[in-house]
Amino acid sequence: MRIRAVLFDLDNTLFDHRASARAGLEAFLGHLQATSSADFASSWFEIEQRSYDRFLLKEISFQEQRRERLRQFLPMIGLTGPLDEGELDDLFDTYLQSYERAWTAFQDAAPVLQELRASGITVGVITNGNHHQQSAKIERIGLAPLLDGVFSSESTGYAKPAAEAFLIPCESMGILPAEALYVGDNYATDTAGARNAGLQALHLDRPADRGEGKIRSLTELVPYASIPTWSGPTT
Repeated sequence: MRIRAVLFDLDNTLFDHRASARAGLEAFLGHLQATSSADFASSWFEIEQRSYDRFLLKEISFQEQRRERLRQFLPMIGLTGPLDEGELDDLFDTYLQSYERAWTAFQDAAPVLQELRASGITVGVITNGNHHQQSAKIERIGLAPLLDGVFSSESTGYAKPAAEAFLIPCESMGILPAEALYVGDNYATDTAGARNAGLQALHLDRPADRGEGKIRSLTELVPYASIPTWSGPTT
């Protein structure tokens, strides 16, 4: 079936979250007079993922997952005193300002979106997260004019890999799931989730070797999207 739309994950697919977060964390640690290290960065990302997953499961609010990240991380750098919610929010705002200043798109994002739209293909984003923040990222990194739709888990009510997270955007954009190609960096959440919902999918794994159903750069997906009868990888 002909591909009529290419839909993308946002963080670590179009938007370089890890680079932005590393820059934010380094500035944050400097503010706290703590020395940056690879171990601290690794712990930050692990805590971030656990806390964000709880937000996506609707166990805690978006703001509470931020507080929870600091509650777990600050003792690791020697800050063990009790902090109330207001103090945690102020501290997180310090990190957030540096993180937002570092927001950046991957270099291949804008050219690929432009090429797809020029060929008549509908382009959109399906992302897990707070709709305001995800939309702000897209606007700040200059991709908003290149997208036909942005769908967050907050706006649809469903987080990937739930089938509804993919099906609602397809219905909204007037395309059948089988006519959509989804591209994301997380195999379980993005690739498998999209395929289970009936979409075609490619796994973006930038540092990895090429493999069936896998690409290392967004530029590699353009030939797939231009094949009218491409049936997609099966693994």
